[in-house]
Amino acid sequence: MLFLPVMKISIIRIAVLLFFNSYLLNAQDVQFSQYYNSTLYSNPAFTGTGENTRVGLNYRSQWTNVAKPYTTFALWGDHLIETARSGVGLLILRDEQGQVRTNSTQVSASYSYLIPLDNGWAFRPGLQAGFIVRTENYANALFGDQIDNNGITGNPSLDPIQQYNPTKLFPDIGAGGLIYNSNFWFGVGFNHINTPNQTVSKLNGFDLPVRTNIQTGYKIVLNQSRYRNYRAPGSKEISLTPTLNFKNQGSNNQLDIGCYYTYDPIMFGIWYRGIPVLENHGKPNNEAIIPMIGYAHSGWSVTYSYDYTISSLTTKQSGGSHEISLIYQFKIPYKNSGIQRRIPCPNFNRSYQ
Repeated sequence: MLFLPVMKISIIRIAVLLFFNSYLLNAQDVQFSQYYNSTLYSNPAFTGTGENTRVGLNYRSQWTNVAKPYTTFALWGDHLIETARSGVGLLILRDEQGQVRTNSTQVSASYSYLIPLDNGWAFRPGLQAGFIVRTENYANALFGDQIDNNGITGNPSLDPIQQYNPTKLFPDIGAGGLIYNSNFWFGVGFNHINTPNQTVSKLNGFDLPVRTNIQTGYKIVLNQSRYRNYRAPGSKEISLTPTLNFKNQGSNNQLDIGCYYTYDPIMFGIWYRGIPVLENHGKPNNEAIIPMIGYAHSGWSVTYSYDYTISSLTTKQSGGSHEISLIYQFKIPYKNSGIQRRIPCPNFNRSYQ
């Protein structure tokens, strides 16, 4: 006679957990403070904008003082097909969040095409298509039978819901455009333009909203010598590059603004995240100050940044966020070495050449 009530309670608990997880999933996507090092994630038009071939790895640990920090891994690569004025790329992203580990894995292929314009300008449209797999893992959750008057017992739970790990797979489509010359760029990317239903349950109304990224920047060369790419022996860059990244998804808005200073092979930078003119629950919308440092050598570059929280959450409570990027750029020679690009393609996410 005890079995039926327990099963009823478990079914109710499953329904409640699925509902609230579905509700919480209707929020912003994962983010990278080093958006300039994760451009395929924000806009497929950046595909192939390296010197020739790039592979990159991004890691982010967000709010390290919480019980289970949000962690994100991204592995990506792109290649410029010079003879076809085309860029091809692949992005694999893994995100883990919360005590009940909500895991998301994204696999996307991207393509862009170079359209030369007058006076050294170029336009590059891009497309991205792939899929996302989202899984809920209740084995790591804390249940009522693991708590007594003294707190957490440490004993395993007997609740049958911990064996329930629902999974949802759905397609994902993105597009974007990029216009630039040798010093300036402006790009707009649209992700999840098919607004897929992301919930692991069969509930409606939890579509993933379109994420819009607007990025721009301008490189100010400070030394007198003409800037040359990384293949030229003895080349050096000294420059200051202000950048801006605006992101909108549903009712959420985010602005990162700052600059980085390059003295080859070192780069320093600092960014501010927030929109002070917009209030958040009656308080100024200030989120973080983000210093960064990077180093590059022989096609390799490594960058570290730290999000120092300035919102009401405070760094003491959140622990801030750590982010590391590792990128390797190399050249794959063509049989017809005489074919060159008409317009040099700036390397936005890495200014060390």
